[in-house]
Amino acid sequence: MTTLDRARRYARAFLAKTNDPVTALYAGEAAYLAGALEVAVAIWSVGDDLDPQMLRLADDERAPQEARNVSKVANKSFKGFFTRQHADAMDAMEREEGAGAARIRAAVWPLTHDGGFEYITPMQRPTVFYVPALPAAPVEANARFPWVGEIEAAWADIRNEFERATAEKLPMTPYVPEQMQGDEWRKLRGAEDWSAIHLFKEATRTPLADRFPKTAAALSNVDLVKIDGVPLEAFFSRLKPGAHIPPHYGLTNSRMTVHLAVDAPENCAIRVGETAYSWSDGEVVAFDDSFEHEAWNRSDRDRVVLIFEAHHPDLTEYERKAVERAYSVRQNWLKGRGRLIRNFAAGR
Repeated sequence: MTTLDRARRYARAFLAKTNDPVTALYAGEAAYLAGALEVAVAIWSVGDDLDPQMLRLADDERAPQEARNVSKVANKSFKGFFTRQHADAMDAMEREEGAGAARIRAAVWPLTHDGGFEYITPMQRPTVFYVPALPAAPVEANARFPWVGEIEAAWADIRNEFERATAEKLPMTPYVPEQMQGDEWRKLRGAEDWSAIHLFKEATRTPLADRFPKTAAALSNVDLVKIDGVPLEAFFSRLKPGAHIPPHYGLTNSRMTVHLAVDAPENCAIRVGETAYSWSDGEVVAFDDSFEHEAWNRSDRDRVVLIFEAHHPDLTEYERKAVERAYSVRQNWLKGRGRLIRNFAAGR
């Protein structure tokens, strides 16, 4: 059996057992040894989704030595691939546009970065995408966003659409999924204490968006973060009385998380960095959720805000395009990795 045949056999075994991170570790190794690096990374990335520890066994003295050795190679190859992917995406954009975006080229994807880096600002630790040279402030003044007046003027229409949806018992889904890792999320996993109605989710328009035409119209005038032309995220967020969202860090400092208070009772607040802010009905709060933040509802009724993502106001138009390009390249690769593995396993 050749190395390539063995790798394809392992890939088929992995496809028959895609919920097993151990199988992913060794199937990825087989593809790597056969010279199919991209396939190896695709398999390892699925394993990483299942159990991030599998690519970090090198320092785990309890793990078998063989697994530690394979994990070390996998971790280095995995990070090297994604770090090059980001650089290649910036190269391609520069060739097409004839310009550069040095700050975005220097950005790192902390979970997959091949090399050292440090977070610069205290209490700011973006977990997915970090632009070190970008000015940092926990909350930005609304005057920095030219669209704030329009979205606030639409508050009554937006609130009416949400209230109608509530009256029609439109389902709200738990915001924190059952599989969310981290003990801090224990009370919110799969719970309706923090729930949502998504208009856009993971750069996909949901069928529920059609139920909120005036909300969608108001959002169309906002400088939303988009992936391949589709807004990354927009949803109604409900926090029930007594609920508490624990301190955590958001995904990136390249964008602002924006709250429009739809229904904000007293005794509800959000802390971003070292300062707590209370919502006021019809008003926008734009904050950098890569700073440590938490929220609570100590009132006797639901707190509801409309949440969406807007570009950081200090990014140039070209840098905004570069950020969206970086996300698009990675997201499209992740979407296509299953097909890549299946084609390899089938010998195509």
